[in-house]
Amino acid sequence: MSEQTMTAPATAPAGGPPVLQAVHVTKHFPARGGLPRRGVARRVVHAVEDVSLDLYAGRITALVGESGSGKSTLARLLAQLHPVTSGEVLLHGKPVRAQRGRAFREHVRAVQLILQDPFGSFNPVATIAGTLGRAVALHHPERKGKERAALVEDLLTQINLTPPRQFAEKFPHELSGGQLQRISIARALAAEPEVFLADEPVSSLDVSIRLGVLNLLRRLTEERNAAMLYVTHDIASARYFAADTAVMYAGQLVEQGPSEAVTQQAAHPYTQLLISSAPDPSRPAGSRVRDIGQPPSLIDPPAGCRFHPRCPFAMERCATTVPDSHEISPGHTTRCWLYADDAEARAKRAENAAATGKAGTAGGTGPADPPPTPA
Repeated sequence: MSEQTMTAPATAPAGGPPVLQAVHVTKHFPARGGLPRRGVARRVVHAVEDVSLDLYAGRITALVGESGSGKSTLARLLAQLHPVTSGEVLLHGKPVRAQRGRAFREHVRAVQLILQDPFGSFNPVATIAGTLGRAVALHHPERKGKERAALVEDLLTQINLTPPRQFAEKFPHELSGGQLQRISIARALAAEPEVFLADEPVSSLDVSIRLGVLNLLRRLTEERNAAMLYVTHDIASARYFAADTAVMYAGQLVEQGPSEAVTQQAAHPYTQLLISSAPDPSRPAGSRVRDIGQPPSLIDPPAGCRFHPRCPFAMERCATTVPDSHEISPGHTTRCWLYADDAEARAKRAENAAATGKAGTAGGTGPADPPPTPA
């Protein structure tokens, strides 16, 4: 595959069991500042709230949302860098709680995190050969001497940094951001993982080299039949890179399903807002979804739907009751009261469709109105 073109996303069938799962995962962090008072519960940051997500072999899932929405925290929970407050992380259907020791090392071999900033993730006084050699030694201690060096060269070849010896003896400051991010991917490959957790892997790179890194990640996912979570704030890239997309707002998943459905028939007003905010010269003037606020505090998040203070289509129930999950089309769900089966919801849904039109999609028609649910 050419690294200068983006083809259709990997769509291996998700019929088998998930490799890695978040099941009703919640994570609260103690809030900084202030002194604890007797009889008053300590304040916490509600970073992730009741999130369930499945990752399948050979399939890329995009996790999309604004900065501070909890995307990176969820990736770190899946990587076991933070313990969950409640809920479970499952690897091949078995609960995982492995923050240290042997259990953590075994989890790391199966689940590898690729960080956002390649410049800050390397020892500046170690050569690339030294960095990758250490990763090989950790995950393949039986490889010694020439065999270990050969594996380092093979890793560099897999990420298209050739001839490998030209890069092996360089230091991090001698490489570009794109080359360093490829080295980060090679370091993850050394573990031969079943899951890649790519936390905004191209956001710090020049636009001209992002496509090559994304195509590299896709090729490795397909060749190794690995699962991948692609964390990004760019919903437009999710459509072309990932088979599935999950949209996160203020610590909660508000919409998820096949990428084509989520981006072409965006159902949740927040998803529509993300899409309308993406640059698109073909979009008619005045077709952007109206944004009437800022993300809420996660120390004291709103009751009900957390998006309701910003939502131009909010109803009274949105401020008091957490929305149910509603199926828009097979595999495409949203947590939004617009899709309830009652007169008020239908009227607001029609208002949403009239107001957003094509602004709620990435190059398609407006959000689909689902068939009425039987009483």
